[in-house]
Amino acid sequence: MKKVLTKMPYANAHVRIGADGTVVLVSYRTDVVIIDKDGWMRVTGLYSATTRRHISRFMEEYTDKDYYFAKKLYTDGVRYNVNTGEVKEVA
Repeated sequence: MKKVLTKMPYANAHVRIGADGTVVLVSYRTDVVIIDKDGWMRVTGLYSATTRRHISRFMEEYTDKDYYFAKKLYTDGVRYNVNTGEVKEVA
């Protein structure tokens, strides 16, 4: 299923929700933030200023964290479990 970001409905971004519960922020045509079926969130890049705004809105709508948390995940090379709060290196 494909959903638009509530606060940016006309943006070049959408959220793809898989049948298994995977949630993916797609900015333009790039998977940017991925939350897998087990709750592990990873950020694939920060890309452009526009994509960073997409990440910010996604974080507001789908997590209890903000853009700066997503940025730290990416720069530290770690992933975060939205269910348990665990942090691990990206595999």
